[in-house]
Amino acid sequence: MNESEQRYPLHQHENDEWDRDEEGEHHSRHRHHIAPLPDQSEEDDEECEERRRLHQREEPSEPELPRGRLLPTLIVGVVAGILCAAVNIALVLLNAPLFANAERLASQNAYQLAVSITTLCGLVIFISLVICAVAGFIVGKLAVQRSLGFLAGLVAGVLYYLGAIFLPRYIPGFPSNAPASGNVTFGGVIGGIVVTIIFMLLLGLLEGLAALFGAWLATRRHPYYVGYS
Repeated sequence: MNESEQRYPLHQHENDEWDRDEEGEHHSRHRHHIAPLPDQSEEDDEECEERRRLHQREEPSEPELPRGRLLPTLIVGVVAGILCAAVNIALVLLNAPLFANAERLASQNAYQLAVSITTLCGLVIFISLVICAVAGFIVGKLAVQRSLGFLAGLVAGVLYYLGAIFLPRYIPGFPSNAPASGNVTFGGVIGGIVVTIIFMLLLGLLEGLAALFGAWLATRRHPYYVGYS
C-alpha cells in the first residue's frame, strides 16, 4: 500500500487536480447556464401597486363618521347655550346701575352712557361667540361632521336668546328691562312675536357660524375632510 502511494504520487495528484478543474469548470458552466433572469414578478407587483395608488387618487375612499354623534352634539349645544345665557345675565346684573342710569337719562343726550351700554353688549356677544366656537371645536372632535358643529351653535344661539333676552323681559325689576309704554294690542303682540323669532334665528345663525368655525379648526386635518373640503 505504501509502495504504490510512493510509486504514483504525482500521477494521482495530477488526476485529482484535473478532476477538480474539470468539476469546477462544469459547475461554473452550469451556474452560467442557469443564471437567474431578472425577477419580473417584483416589477409586476410594483406596477400593480402604482396603478392601485393612481386609482385611489382618482377615487379616494371616504372614512366613516362616528356613530351616535347627534346626541353629543345636542348636549354640547344645550350646555353652550346655558353658558351664554348665564354669562349675559351675570354681566347685566353686575352692571345694573348702568341700566338704571340709562332708564333715568332716557330723555337726555347721554353719549357716554350709550357707549358704555354698547360696549357691554358687544362684550356679551363676543363671549358668546367664543363659547360657541369652543362648543363647535368639541363637536368636531367628537362627531367629526362639521354641519353638526353648526347645529350645536344654532341650538346654543336659540337657548341663549330665550334664556338671556326673551325670558328676562318678564322678570319684574330685571335691570335690562325697559318700562312698557302704550297699550298692548293684538297686532303689537303678533309683531313682537315675529320680531322675536327673527332675532332669535339671526342670533342662532351667528352662533352657528362661530361653532362651524370651531368645528373646522378641529377637523381641518381629519382624514374625512382631506381632499374633500
